[in-house]
Amino acid sequence: MRQANSNNIPGKKNHWRNRFAFLVCIFVSSGVLFFSGCSKKQDQGDIGKVNEPVRVRIASLFSNEHFIGKKLDWVAAELEKRSGNRFQCQVFHGGIAGGEKENLEDLLLGNLELMAGAGSYFYHYCPEANVIELPLYNWKSRNEARDVIRGYWPQFVKIASKKGFYPVGLDIRDYWGIWYKKPIKNLDEIKRAKFRSVNAEFWIEVTKLYGAIPNPMPYADAYMAFKTGVCDGVVAAVTNASAANWHEVLKCFLDTRLVLSESFMLSSQKWLDSLPTDLREIFLKVCKDSEEYNLSEVQKQYNDFKERIIQAGVIFVEHKDIDLSALVEKIPEFREQYMKNKGTTVYQFYKEWINYVKDATGRPLP
Repeated sequence: MRQANSNNIPGKKNHWRNRFAFLVCIFVSSGVLFFSGCSKKQDQGDIGKVNEPVRVRIASLFSNEHFIGKKLDWVAAELEKRSGNRFQCQVFHGGIAGGEKENLEDLLLGNLELMAGAGSYFYHYCPEANVIELPLYNWKSRNEARDVIRGYWPQFVKIASKKGFYPVGLDIRDYWGIWYKKPIKNLDEIKRAKFRSVNAEFWIEVTKLYGAIPNPMPYADAYMAFKTGVCDGVVAAVTNASAANWHEVLKCFLDTRLVLSESFMLSSQKWLDSLPTDLREIFLKVCKDSEEYNLSEVQKQYNDFKERIIQAGVIFVEHKDIDLSALVEKIPEFREQYMKNKGTTVYQFYKEWINYVKDATGRPLP
């Protein structure tokens, strides 16, 4: 006798259909919860544990021979070594990954994990951060400047993280002075002269402070501008100018030292939060340790480039031999007004920073 097919029984057929549908729902729901859980875990810091090694794409505007370029190569090597190759790094030198503006955007979009040289365009996001490059702090040395800025690090992290960034290190750079087309002895000789300027508000205003007329243009275009007479000079550092061979067309450097240029090495808050705790700690430690390497390398390159430009016939006017008294009188008001123009919140940050610097150095500011 053939056993009855339960699917042919009307009541039984509906029962099994309902049961099958219920089981499918349970399976689908479980799958959704499982994959959702995995995604949530990854968002909370599981990358680098169960997936492939963590990729770290690093961008710099500078060549691999520049002290910041060398620092980033050092960072990449140390990240891989200290993490046992759980970090895998790639460094894009010389603006291959775009300019500062593009690098900042790519950090927020997740297309980069680390960049150096965050200054001029970064100040559009975080105008408070501009305080590190204001003129005439009269730092005793780059080491003192680094230590004082590092002492205020939590405040810089706070303002940057509101915009999605995270400062992980400081780019220790160089003093900026005056490069000019012919030998000069004092600043009166550059009044109303045409100067190439960084295309950023702060450096445009600093150029005006010297009495020159700023002509904003890209770094790569400056050499021909000097050679053809479009510009007569520039406010710049020994290292950056020499690396671009500007000493071939500009024959005098006044070591005014009004600004010791610094910038931030940035990551994104979101990416850092996604790292496992141990990798995050390694990443932050390596970036901070890179500042010691940076200090050594920038001093070495400064000495090398200073000797190079003097041998090439550039007249190097030492800081002690320049009369800066008229300019120094203008600077306190310049600092005040420049930061006040950024709004009440930014100005308050500046005032608190100035008081901190006085306490940290034990010296009054001009």
